[in-house]
This record gives sequence, C-alpha cells and structure tokens, in this order.
Amino acid sequence: MPRVEIYIITKEEGANLSKFDILGEYDTEKDALVSGFLAALNNFARDVNFPAGVSLIRSGSLEARFATGKYILCVLIIDYSMPLGLMTEPILSGLANEITEKFEELYEKELIDGQKKKVFKTTAFNGFNKEIEKIMETYNQETFILYQKLILIEAMDAKVPQKWCLPLLERASNGENIIPDLSEIPDQYSVQLQKAIDKVNESAAPVWEIFQVPTTEFQPFE
Repeated sequence: MPRVEIYIITKEEGANLSKFDILGEYDTEKDALVSGFLAALNNFARDVNFPAGVSLIRSGSLEARFATGKYILCVLIIDYSMPLGLMTEPILSGLANEITEKFEELYEKELIDGQKKKVFKTTAFNGFNKEIEKIMETYNQETFILYQKLILIEAMDAKVPQKWCLPLLERASNGENIIPDLSEIPDQYSVQLQKAIDKVNESAAPVWEIFQVPTTEFQPFE
C-alpha cells in the first residue's frame, strides 16, 4: 500500500499547514497542489448548497476522507483497490476528527493570527507529527479489539456455534488478546473459522496496516 497520508489544510485558503505520512514515505513535491485542490473541492460543495462540504470522495484506488473543523480541514488519503468495510468506518472517521480537534486546540492562536494576516507560518506546526503519533497509539488497541470481534462475528455468520464464539467475543470486547484461544473452538469448525479469518484479513487490510494490528494467519485445523 504505497500511500496513507494525512493533510491538515486551512479551510478557505487551502494552505498546507502539516502533512503526515503514516507509512513514512514522504513526498512533498505536490503537497501545495493537493492541499489547494482539496480545499477548493470542499468549498465548491458548500457553494452549491452542501452545507457540510465534502466528507468522502473516491477516485480509482484513492479514498479521501474529510474532517472539518472551525479553521482547518483534516484529510486522510488512502490508496487501496476496494472500498473499506462499514465496520472500520468509525475508526477512520474518528481518527480524522480527533486530529482536527487536537490541532485546533493546540494552535488556535496561530490559526487566528494567520487568518488575520493572510499568512501562515508553517514552522509553528512542525511539532504536530508527535501529536499524531500519540493519537495513533490510542487507536491501535481499539482497532485490534475490532479486528478480533470481526473474526468472531464472521465465524458465527459461517455457522460456528455461538457457545464457542460469544465467550471469546466478550473477552475481546474487554481488551484481551483472544487470538491464541481460537484453538478452543472444536476442529469440526476449523474450515469455517479459517474462512472467517481470511475474510477479515483481506476486507480491511489497509486499516490493519495503518494501525499496526498484528493480524493472524492462525490455521486452527493444522
């Protein structure tokens, strides 16, 4: 997955204030162009009576998810070949919203001054990447919990009896790592369980990579 980027840009001017590449592959050559385009797109949507602007756009393999604050837009861009599942939607939207809120909380004075002077000193925001890393850390555990729960939900959908899945589901919801304990499920359901694991691994692969979820290749029937 070559591209997972977070752009923080001013709502009206489209000035690029900060950029964070989750995979660490920075390419700044087109940052100003991308930022201007994203802001213009959002402003156009508002101008044609979509009052909240843009929330999500998709073009080919690229998905851009917008979170709008008082002064800024936070745009999460993911390059992936298929739409992500609905179950992962709250995590991605929550990430973008939390980054927006934290940025405006820390830099409200700088943002107000920049608007008045029509000039933003981007060096004032250089330290924000550390804040994004902290926010990402808080999402890692939440995403791992979701990963485990999805495996068990898919397993039940594949006719693995609830009496085996529900106790593990409850433990996963409480933050436990239940992956090693999937072996508690009887071998007669191993094919269904493996299909559930494979489906979850594939269906939201970018989300697991973004949040460093330790996906399992567990093969219970071996």
